Amino acid sequence: MTQRAKTFSPSRRPERTARTIETTAVAATSAFAGGALLTQTVIVPYWRAMDPAAFLPHFAIYGPVTGATVFPFEVASVLLLGITTYSTVKSRRPGGLAWALATTCMVGTLLLLPIYFVRANLAMLDPAFPPQAVHAELTAWYRWDWVRAGLGLASAVLACIALTAGHGENATTQG
Repeated sequence: MTQRAKTFSPSRRPERTARTIETTAVAATSAFAGGALLTQTVIVPYWRAMDPAAFLPHFAIYGPVTGATVFPFEVASVLLLGITTYSTVKSRRPGGLAWALATTCMVGTLLLLPIYFVRANLAMLDPAFPPQAVHAELTAWYRWDWVRAGLGLASAVLACIALTAGHGENATTQG
């Protein structure tokens, strides 16, 4: 059988599907990590530099939009990493530990939402939120968001390592 026939045989379809899910998991995780890092290094410092009275109406518009942009990548990452981790561990393929750690990091980013971000964001969206409390809240937001961005970046690195580990195994079995 030729190499081409092996590559496109129906028996390899589950392997290709798994590879597509793994690659998409890395892409979603990397997109989230990039968005989290952009938020942390550009958007939040801009918010912190704003006059508190000007920040609150600005946040009412751009805070939810920022979250709505990043959150779908976060959810997709957790779901795809979870599927990939389960599949990799179940089939005893290389990279299982790295996939599991990447998944754990991304679950951590989701857990930070009810632990801190939902309450803080809703407070700052409340028209009665006092402008004199903005600085303290954004300082706390900034610290918590570094944790979230760090978890996202760690997850992206771990997912890349896991994908590479699995790719190396596929290259040796195909050759």
